Amino acid sequence: MLQHEKDQLLTLFETRNRWCKGSEARDATGEPVLYDDDCAVAWDLTGGLCHLFGWRRACQLFVQLDRHITGRKRGFGTEDDTVTAMSALLDFNDAADVSYERVLEVVQNMQVWSGAQIHSSGQPAQAVDRD
Repeated sequence: MLQHEKDQLLTLFETRNRWCKGSEARDATGEPVLYDDDCAVAWDLTGGLCHLFGWRRACQLFVQLDRHITGRKRGFGTEDDTVTAMSALLDFNDAADVSYERVLEVVQNMQVWSGAQIHSSGQPAQAVDRD
């Protein structure tokens, strides 16, 4: 996750009424809608990622956030890993003991990438916590 992505996600969930459980998104009456529905006013964690960054980037972020939350390492780019990570995030978001404050805490504590693609050593850039 890049810093600007983290910032956008925190801005999206800036108030409690912009986050939901049990559906990827909800309209102003609380009815479930799709994440990209123009009537959506609240999103769960996965719906918020899709809403902000589109499906392709959200799939990459599902794996990163799942690793951050659960500690499980999954591959990048395989459909099975993406679906498993998305499912884990849905379970986390919708768990009875997970609150709005807990979701914010998880996002706030998420490490971000420095933005550098490759160091001069030829190794991938490392995650850095910029909080």
